[in-house]
Amino acid sequence: MELPKLPFYKKYSLVFKAAIAGGILGLLYASITDAESNFDYLKLLPGIIIGVFIGFIIITFEKRLINLNRYSFLGAMLLKALIYSISILLFLLFFVLMFSEMLGHLSYQEVFIKYAKERLFEDYMFSLGASIFLILFLEISSLLSSRFFYNYFTGQYHRPIQEERIFMFVDVKSSTTLAEQLGDILYSNLLQDLFNDFTDAIQASRAEIYQYVGDEIILTWKSSNGLKEKRCLYCFYLLKQCIENKREYYLGKYNLVPKFKAGMHIGTAVTTWVGKVKKEIVYHGDLLNTTSRIQCECNNFNHDFVISETIKNALPEDHSITYIQKGEILLRGKAKPMKLYTVDFNSAVL
Repeated sequence: MELPKLPFYKKYSLVFKAAIAGGILGLLYASITDAESNFDYLKLLPGIIIGVFIGFIIITFEKRLINLNRYSFLGAMLLKALIYSISILLFLLFFVLMFSEMLGHLSYQEVFIKYAKERLFEDYMFSLGASIFLILFLEISSLLSSRFFYNYFTGQYHRPIQEERIFMFVDVKSSTTLAEQLGDILYSNLLQDLFNDFTDAIQASRAEIYQYVGDEIILTWKSSNGLKEKRCLYCFYLLKQCIENKREYYLGKYNLVPKFKAGMHIGTAVTTWVGKVKKEIVYHGDLLNTTSRIQCECNNFNHDFVISETIKNALPEDHSITYIQKGEILLRGKAKPMKLYTVDFNSAVL
């Protein structure tokens, strides 16, 4: 069985977003100024091309200057905006010189003098404004998922809707011991690293991040999306693989490799928007409580991954996975016992 892979558009989603946002900025700038007046036949094309390249410049710097994020948001934004705006201005100057050479109107020296007199200040202010806009755009994109915007603007879940969903509760093992061993600050850094390193696995399995709750992350899928290619099941394997790939990093920084456990269940939940001051999508119903209880059984079974019989039966057979029934377990708060299974992945088959 082939593991779910990170889609190309997901892997480079920030690049696409920055390019599109930059292209729109370039188009607006060219349309409200006379920036395209020297290129009668090309019309607004130079503005769009310049905007797209500005997006690429900023996303490249964002990845290279990640250490600036240790400063306050305002300080980091001002430093980035200064660096980005100067870089963009140099790019604009190169672009103007290149197009002038192509059109053959003026010499390089004449173009430079004319540009410095007529457009230098205007273009720098545009570069600075574009830099600040794109920095804020990328920050908001990281805080709010594309699904958030889509669901909000299309009116999804403005009224409660009952739908079938899969939930997975992923919790750090021995969290209290780790917090005492590392101290609060270093333990918080560990959680940051851990949840950041989960990103590729979460995106590859098409999971939605519902909440971060302390040292726990709650993932969810619509049932059709999660059952396809057994994405919800292989998500746990991919999560472990992500951390195993960073083993040396964790040993070097924390002198340990974090371990985690997970419980998974499928059922119906009510999905709706709540809040006025802070809007968010929430899920109501017994499904979440049951999934949380299933995850708690990991300790009793001395196993990392426990699922319900309901979701086991919903998944097609797979010889690369071994299920072991643990009997009928009466979960806390439940009137009837549930059949639970531990899950093991045969890496040789994978």
